[in-house]
Amino acid sequence: MKNVIRFIILAIIISSCETQPEHFTISGEVNNANGEKLYLIELNTNNVILVDSIILNNEGVFSFKGQTDIPKFYALRTNPSNYLTLIVHPHKQITVKTDGKNLAKNPVIEGSAESQKITELRKRLDHSVERLDSLGEYYRSLIGSREINLVKDSLAQLSKKIIETHTDYTKSFIIENSNSLAGLMALYQQIAPRKYVLSPKEDYEYFALVDSSLMATIPESDAVQALHTQMHEINRQLKQEEEINEVVGIGTIAPEIELPTPDGDTIKLSSFRGKYVLLDFWASWCRPCRVENPHLVKAYDKYKDKGFEIFQVSLDKKRESWVEAIAKDQLHWPQVSDLKYWHSEPAKVYKVQAIPANFLLDKNGRIVAKNLRGDALDAKLSEIFN
Repeated sequence: MKNVIRFIILAIIISSCETQPEHFTISGEVNNANGEKLYLIELNTNNVILVDSIILNNEGVFSFKGQTDIPKFYALRTNPSNYLTLIVHPHKQITVKTDGKNLAKNPVIEGSAESQKITELRKRLDHSVERLDSLGEYYRSLIGSREINLVKDSLAQLSKKIIETHTDYTKSFIIENSNSLAGLMALYQQIAPRKYVLSPKEDYEYFALVDSSLMATIPESDAVQALHTQMHEINRQLKQEEEINEVVGIGTIAPEIELPTPDGDTIKLSSFRGKYVLLDFWASWCRPCRVENPHLVKAYDKYKDKGFEIFQVSLDKKRESWVEAIAKDQLHWPQVSDLKYWHSEPAKVYKVQAIPANFLLDKNGRIVAKNLRGDALDAKLSEIFN
């Protein structure tokens, strides 16, 4: 009987341990915030969850309790633009002392090394952004003056150096913190609105490093799952780009195109070997294409006598619309089409997914550049012919 009772007691203890919530506390002081409402929010990938709030008195003392079974992002916030991000682990007791006017400026954080790291990360980013903004303001102040031509190149170089320095710092930070949510946060810094410090494709190795590290430790985190989903999509895109480059990548021989002109004659792309050829995909119904056509006319008139040709493939459906657009835009170079719209055979071969799209071919029919438009096309042709 005693053994049965002991077994029951042991079962109750184990059950109690299994169901005990993983509590954490965040407490401290917020100065200069008398009467302000301080919120504790949980930061998820697609939403935020209000955990608790308190109206601060003159002393600014606060204390919040919450629970989590894995590391997560939380934030102390007075308003959407004044917040301090924290990385919170189960059972942690974190203390924060900061100023209510700018919660993230110089906080003193104890009990969370990862929170200290992302605070330093944000501080470094803010400093870089402030320096770039300062250069931008100085440049704008010189608009209309003679001095602007003397300093614009040096200002551009300074801006580039600031960005490169911060990018190098970010990469080092990620390597040191790849197994932490701090490393994940570093992946998504913005040096300007919608301009990220790192690119998932160009800086693939850093995204892959954090993805593999965190999937091995906290795969149930929604932030980690979001990164993992993104990596699947990036891998799909890179594989697709690799397949495209095998057919129409820089350095490959352009696949043959043999289609009728508006008059019914058949022309081959290869018949223009010996010239630099801009193979351009367009359509009468494509407004960006029609906007680009005057640039092509200008380039053609400038370089046609130096060995430059344009070979346009239309994705039109109706011959009448195609011919009318050729005449209206004054396109005096070879034109071909199978009038199959997006089912155009050359568009399939060249993996064209949007128009305008173009490929610059050298005298041997080898692709040397892609999607050159406006000044970029003129710069490339100037490099070739001048």
